[in-house]
Amino acid sequence: MLGLRVGVAATVMVALAAGCATVREAGRHPGTGDLGAIHVAAFADDDARGAGHPFDGAVSGVLERQSGRQWIPIFRSIAPTWTVASLEPGRYRVRFDARLDPRGAPEALERPVGKIVKVHPGEVVDVELILDHVSPAMVAAGAAAVVVAAVLLHRWLDDHDLPHPPLPPPEVVNAAFWVTLDLANAPPDWRPVQDAPLVTSHFPLEGDLVAARRVRVLFSLSEPIDPSRLGSDAVSVSTAAGERLPGRVSWDPNRWWIVWEPATDLPPGTEITASLDPGQTIDDDGLPLTGPASFRFRTVP
Repeated sequence: MLGLRVGVAATVMVALAAGCATVREAGRHPGTGDLGAIHVAAFADDDARGAGHPFDGAVSGVLERQSGRQWIPIFRSIAPTWTVASLEPGRYRVRFDARLDPRGAPEALERPVGKIVKVHPGEVVDVELILDHVSPAMVAAGAAAVVVAAVLLHRWLDDHDLPHPPLPPPEVVNAAFWVTLDLANAPPDWRPVQDAPLVTSHFPLEGDLVAARRVRVLFSLSEPIDPSRLGSDAVSVSTAAGERLPGRVSWDPNRWWIVWEPATDLPPGTEITASLDPGQTIDDDGLPLTGPASFRFRTVP
């Protein structure tokens, strides 16, 4: 009997507490022109999604296009919201595999998650990532386990002449059965796919207050580059006083990231400017980075 109660209790805890990242197609709305677009938004959990509050961190995402039996990456970003326009009609997949910790290091999700969508001419597909989602199936399993556990516990208490525990407050039940609502369509931040590389996102965010003493600076690109042209000074990280901070520059070919790692602790209570040199950011066709790539953040005192 004791083993059965322990097994039921474990089932209840797993069923009700389990939450995992999920990706879903949230809707479609008219776009412009003869091509399509995909708009992506990430949320920390179901409550944040229902309130319309995007995730306030960085998450590693990729857009892939189906070509025969292969999926070809065509765009990457670490921003919580992004849009890719000028897409030819066809089948695409939005996939996520990691979020970034406060130091800028990737933390793998429990499992990579993705969603295949079909892009039509003149239409925008809305795709949502919920990082901590409790599925209806898990809620139903948890509810069934609760019923079984309640019956067994009631019998055991009766056998031992012990008082029955109080019922859980209604808020717990309401939270477990939270139903999200579709968000109103907001004007997307268009980032058309181009021939030349561009910075799709960066870490830290513009104006961020950073607590990590050795935070990594990341530039996420829209396509791969020629790493042989990426010099040790391709990324410049400097204080407001003009002092250039020492660090190591590297290329992550799996995620299309240019990474700068500090050699020493960043100075506290300082505004930091990070810049990427377009002349050293060249793709395989010899095309340089499109547009400026510079942002600022602050370190805590």
